[in-house]
Amino acid sequence: MRTHLIRGFGLSLLLCLLGLAPSQAATQPIQLQLDARQAPTQNIVFTHEVIPVSPGPMTLYYPKWIPGEHQPVGPIANVSSLVITAGGKRIPWRRDPLDMFAFKFDVPAGATAIDVHFTYLGATFGHYSSSRLATHNLFVTTWNQNLLYPSTGTIQDTFFKPSIVLPGAAWKFATALTGASRSGDTVTFDEVSLEHLIDSPLDAGTHVYRKRIWHQGTASAYLNVFADTQHEANSAKIGEPHYAKLVREMMAMYGARHWRNYNFLLTLSDQMPGEGIEHHESSDDGETGSYFLNHKNFVRGGDLLSHEFNHSWDGKYRMPAGLYPDNLQIPYNDSLLWVYEGMTQYYGDVMSFRDGIRPAKQWPNQVAAMYAYYDNEPGRMWRTLGDTATSAPFLYAAPYGYNAERRSVDFYVEGALMWLRADSIIRAKTHDKKSLDTFARAFFGGKTTGPIVVTYTRKNIIAGLNKVLPYNWTGFFHKWIDNIAPHPANGFTPDGWKLVYTTKPTLWVPKNNFWYSVGLAVNGDEIGDVRFGSPAAIATLGIDTRIVAVNGRGYTAPVLAQAISDAAKTKQPITLLVEHSDVYRSVQIDYTGGLRYPHLVRIKGVPDRLSQVVKPYTK
Repeated sequence: MRTHLIRGFGLSLLLCLLGLAPSQAATQPIQLQLDARQAPTQNIVFTHEVIPVSPGPMTLYYPKWIPGEHQPVGPIANVSSLVITAGGKRIPWRRDPLDMFAFKFDVPAGATAIDVHFTYLGATFGHYSSSRLATHNLFVTTWNQNLLYPSTGTIQDTFFKPSIVLPGAAWKFATALTGASRSGDTVTFDEVSLEHLIDSPLDAGTHVYRKRIWHQGTASAYLNVFADTQHEANSAKIGEPHYAKLVREMMAMYGARHWRNYNFLLTLSDQMPGEGIEHHESSDDGETGSYFLNHKNFVRGGDLLSHEFNHSWDGKYRMPAGLYPDNLQIPYNDSLLWVYEGMTQYYGDVMSFRDGIRPAKQWPNQVAAMYAYYDNEPGRMWRTLGDTATSAPFLYAAPYGYNAERRSVDFYVEGALMWLRADSIIRAKTHDKKSLDTFARAFFGGKTTGPIVVTYTRKNIIAGLNKVLPYNWTGFFHKWIDNIAPHPANGFTPDGWKLVYTTKPTLWVPKNNFWYSVGLAVNGDEIGDVRFGSPAAIATLGIDTRIVAVNGRGYTAPVLAQAISDAAKTKQPITLLVEHSDVYRSVQIDYTGGLRYPHLVRIKGVPDRLSQVVKPYTK
């Protein structure tokens, strides 16, 4: 196991113990100032850096591989107006033709510092954080968008002195960065390593709801909500008690933390895209303006904050070795995302029940929905679950069409099902004295520290599980990760439940879901996916096709649902009029099985261990 106890924050801590500030141990920090005054009106941010240098050839990098996004998606296309000067004189630069994120130039004789200016164009496109910047009342800073860093050194020993100019006096902010000092609209922060700078986004806005929801000794957790209206910001009161309980539940399970203070950063906006990105001492989350006001949507999306919060333990404190390179240009090895994201998906869901956002009675049907989709996914017959993790950098950006045949980032939800099965094995073989929580506490908990990184490998995971329960975990993972698996891991039948299909929809599989009947995924009137081998596929229906009419009636989801129900009685085919690329045609779906929605039902005489999974630790 590679243990990085003196990297990042660990290095800063060691230097402080030695009586040295980080800047005394290395070169002077890079001065970084972001000017966000025009972000709300023009969606742009200006960067100014002062970088210590020595004469000679130099390369500056724009961050490419973004932690938490698992892909080379640094939004380089949004960088404009790049000018580098020394002593007021412009230095010509050239982009590396083989690494377009690298800028090369020669530092003139006598120069000890260079000034770097560029503009970040916040066009709302791209992946994850690159699509988020500002609305009229909101601003989100992910520092990796707004800096260049020298090719020398590492992210752990390259230090910045960051500051930001906010859009105005009414703007408040929240971030995990420490030492905030505000003078007018300019806020300056403590010196920080590049590793922890990019791990500490900043949210700002004029409509804010901020509360401390947990504290213990000198440590606190805060809920910071920024919205387009104050009414939307204040609606966070609905979620506040659940998030307070979430922190208590996480602490009760893990028994330790690896953050000094934690900030939930949540934007509520119908203008800014949603988000869910983890950081060690904060999370960058985004939802619609009505997130807390629409109870059904709040329940459905109730795992957002719990998922990202769990990453502080699983993903940030304990991190796969392949996801912790020395700089942001080195490709990631995503092959262990079935732990990083899969187990976090599991605990994100579990904690959303333990913190009370989701009613415990909904847990079996959520598991049913998760299992049924992957049990009806044709792509699993050619691609392993492990390959979806390894392929994550391009699967995240893959088109939705034919998703079930391609397989997407299945290591999230099917990974969660696999960990549910692991929990079932541990509970059964220890006579309920231990569970997956036992492993999580030992492997991701340990002793309370600041934000340090301890890497792991697959062998470390297996060894950790064997300490909890001696078992053939090597074979377990080989079966579910490395081999073609016609069916996902079943962690509910041994725990007293079985999967059935009925005509009754659920919160997780609503009435307009036709995947388990005719084999269609429909968004509005557009076919988004077709299950290969299903009646719809046999009828030659494909993606990017619009359903115009059903049995002679104009298409709506209820009309199609009724036609499927009627066909079960009449035993007659369902006739669709569809349009694709300006061509209209009539197709017949030969299906008489009626509407089908997955449920879990109890098995009599078998102990109900499944319900124990979501039982809270705290009141």
